[in-house]
Amino acid sequence: PSRRRRPPQLMAMPPRRRVSFGPHDEHDTEESKQEVLPRQGAQQSYARGFMASSLAPALAAIFTNPVEVGKVRQQLDKQPASLVATLRHVWQSHGLAGLQAGLQISVLREASKSFFRIGCFTPILDQLHDAAQGPAPLYKRMAAGMSSGAIAALVCNPIELVKTRQQAAGGGAVLDGFRQLHAAEGLVGMWRGTAVSMCRSAMVTGPHLTTYTALKEAVAARGWLADAPPLHMLASLAGAFAGVCCNQPLDVVRNRLYNQPIGPDGQGTLYAGAVDCAKQLLRSEGPLGLYRGFSSHYLRVGPHYVLTFTFLEQIKKALGA
Repeated sequence: PSRRRRPPQLMAMPPRRRVSFGPHDEHDTEESKQEVLPRQGAQQSYARGFMASSLAPALAAIFTNPVEVGKVRQQLDKQPASLVATLRHVWQSHGLAGLQAGLQISVLREASKSFFRIGCFTPILDQLHDAAQGPAPLYKRMAAGMSSGAIAALVCNPIELVKTRQQAAGGGAVLDGFRQLHAAEGLVGMWRGTAVSMCRSAMVTGPHLTTYTALKEAVAARGWLADAPPLHMLASLAGAFAGVCCNQPLDVVRNRLYNQPIGPDGQGTLYAGAVDCAKQLLRSEGPLGLYRGFSSHYLRVGPHYVLTFTFLEQIKKALGA
């Protein structure tokens, strides 16, 4: 008799793995949205923050540039007059153009440097601290502020150099300032004083942004003041004072280095470097020489920061940053 053939044994096949093709898989799409949307939202917020960080200080510079001119003149004068007397002398000698010497480069400097100095603060702090853990501690704020300040000074040193020289000389065209600097000192000369400028920027940005953000958050959290312009002004003044106290000696040294005569070899004729400049200042003018122009510096920085951060908060609110 014929034997019935048994059907072949079928091997158990493993369950097929779903292949996601984006929107065809609802589960994967939802997970992708949860991962991508927060990143996109953060990037858009950062972009708006950078935009506001550039625009607000540029607007503030228009109002505070005359005091900056007086501060630079005082720091270069070994026997400076008061700020009011200095500004009166500039007005009598050069008129409104003298008081607004270097305005174009000052606006360019504020817009470009603050793009990095203020704009980089939040992204760097977000990398150092998870907001879900509560307010960032002061040392992380300080690290983020000093880092963003150093980055800004490194990138924008040629602008800073031209601005300082034009304000000391009584003005000039922006492009002419860059051409003259490059022709006289070359590309390397455009970054002259970068080390002290980076230290100075880090020393002012770290204490300033740390004080501003921490004070603003603490006062608002306790309900003493609403998160509105009066609180922004108060926090700005406190942050400005902390920044000026920490960076004034470096600011004086930097301005002396920037404005010293340059020899045929492309090197400064008065100082061998930042340390040598500081030593000569201490020997000839004493410790107070490093704080020359402190009052005019604060009178310029205080109102400038008040305007900057008042404008900044309103611009960020309008942009949804």
